[in-house]
Amino acid sequence: MATPWRDREQLAALVAAWRDRAAGQPVYRIATGAGWVSVSIAGDERDALFLGAMPGAVLAFPFRAPLPEPLRQDLRLTRRDPLLDVLRDAVFQDAHLLADDIVLELTLDTAAGLRRLRHQLFGQRGGIVVLDSSGRMLWTAYPSPHPCLVDPDSRPGPDTAPGDGIDAWSAAGLVHLARQRETALGDRLRRGLARRLAAADRLVANLAADLDRADGGHERRREAEALAAHLHTVTRGTETVTVADPRDGTPLTIALDPALPPHANLERLFRQARKGERGREVIADRLADTRSEQARITTAVGELEPLLAGPEPTGGDPLDTCFARLTALQAFDQTHGQLLAVRTRGKGRAPDEPTRPFRRYRIDDRWDVWVGRSREENDELTHRASHARDLWLHAQGVGGSHVILRTGGRPDTVPRSVLEKAAALAALHSKARNSSLVPVIWTERRYVRRPRKAPPGTAVCLRDENLFVEPGVMTGVEPA
Repeated sequence: MATPWRDREQLAALVAAWRDRAAGQPVYRIATGAGWVSVSIAGDERDALFLGAMPGAVLAFPFRAPLPEPLRQDLRLTRRDPLLDVLRDAVFQDAHLLADDIVLELTLDTAAGLRRLRHQLFGQRGGIVVLDSSGRMLWTAYPSPHPCLVDPDSRPGPDTAPGDGIDAWSAAGLVHLARQRETALGDRLRRGLARRLAAADRLVANLAADLDRADGGHERRREAEALAAHLHTVTRGTETVTVADPRDGTPLTIALDPALPPHANLERLFRQARKGERGREVIADRLADTRSEQARITTAVGELEPLLAGPEPTGGDPLDTCFARLTALQAFDQTHGQLLAVRTRGKGRAPDEPTRPFRRYRIDDRWDVWVGRSREENDELTHRASHARDLWLHAQGVGGSHVILRTGGRPDTVPRSVLEKAAALAALHSKARNSSLVPVIWTERRYVRRPRKAPPGTAVCLRDENLFVEPGVMTGVEPA
C-alpha cells in the first residue's frame, strides 16, 4: 500500500473504515500549520487524521496521536489560527469522497452549525477549505482554492464498503510525509549554505581588493612628506612634479590637481593617507572575520553532503529509517543555525525600519546609521522610514545624502563622539566631500519637514544645530 490517497477506490474504502471507527466522537484537538491540518478524535484509541496540502505531500492518512517527534518538530504549528475558532467544540459526523473528484470531505457538527472540511488530494500542492452548511467559505489554507473545494453542489460519492488496511494506510502516510519533510529540509539547508558561501566568497574578494587599495595609504603619505619638503618649489597649475624622496633620495613623481594651490594638494595627499591607514585596519579585521566564516561554511557544507547523499540504512522499519535521516538533518540545522540564519535573525523588521536597505554604517559596534543614495531614498528615509526621535544630519548649504542616526527613541543618550562620526559620514556623502572641513547641520527628525509640492528629497529644518567635521569614515565606523 504505497500511496492509497492516489487510488480513489482504495481510498474510499479506507475512509469508510475510519469513519465507522470515529463517527459520533468529539474532536478534542485541531492543529494546523503551513499547508496542513490534523483532526484528533477523543477516545482511548487516540485516532487522528492528517491532511497535507504541501508540495510533495498532498496526502491524507490516519495516525495515532500525537505525531512522531521528528515530524512534530518539523511541522511548525500556526498559533491562534482562525480555523481553531471555526471548528471549536466540534463532533465528528461523517467522512467520504466527493463524487466527481478525489476530494475528502469531513462533516463536523459545531455549536455554530455543520461545517464541511474539504481536502483536495490532487494537484501540485492540494488545498484545504472549511464551508458552512450553505456553502460559504469560512477558512482556507491558500487563497483562491480550487473550484471543486467551494462548489456547493458537490455531492458525496456512493457509499463504499469499509476496507481493511488502516494500519498500512497510516504507515504509508507517515513514511511519505517523513520523506517529504526530509527532502524539503535538505533542500533548504543546501540552498541556504550555498547562498551564504557565495556571499562570503564575494565579500572576501571585495575586501581583499579594498585592502590592496587601502595599502596605498602608505604611498600617499610618502608622496605627501616628499611634497611637503619641496612645497616651495611647486607652482599652481602643475599636474605632476618630480621631487627627491626625503627618506632615501630617490626621485618620486607625484600627480597633482592643477586646479588646487600647492598647499591644498598637500592637504589632499595627507587626508588620503590618513583615510587609507584608518581604513586598512578596519578592512583587515573584517577580512579575517569573513575568511573565518567562509571556512566554517565550507566545513558545514562538507558535513551536510553525507546526510543528503549517503546510503540509506538497509533492513529494519522504513519509517525508522526516514525518521533517523530527518532527525540527523534537524540536528544539523540546530548546530549550524547561526550560519543559516539571516543577519537580522529572529528579530523581523521593526515597524519603523525601512523596506529598502539604504547605505548602512555601524558606529562603535552599537549605533546604526542610514544614508540615502538618491533623492527618492532620501525622501523615504527622512519622511517615512526613520523614527521621530532619530537624529537627522545633512551637509550645510550643499547637496548630499540625508543621514539618520538611530537613537532608539533616546537622542539624549548619543555621545558627542558618535554624533561627530555620523556628521563625518554626512559630509563624506555630500558635494563638499573634498573639503577639509564641512559644516553639518543636525536635529531630531521630528523637526524636519518637506515643503508642500516640493520635489522628493527636499527638507527644511524647524530647528537645528551645526558642527564642523572632516569628511570621511572615522575610527570605529564600519559599513554594515
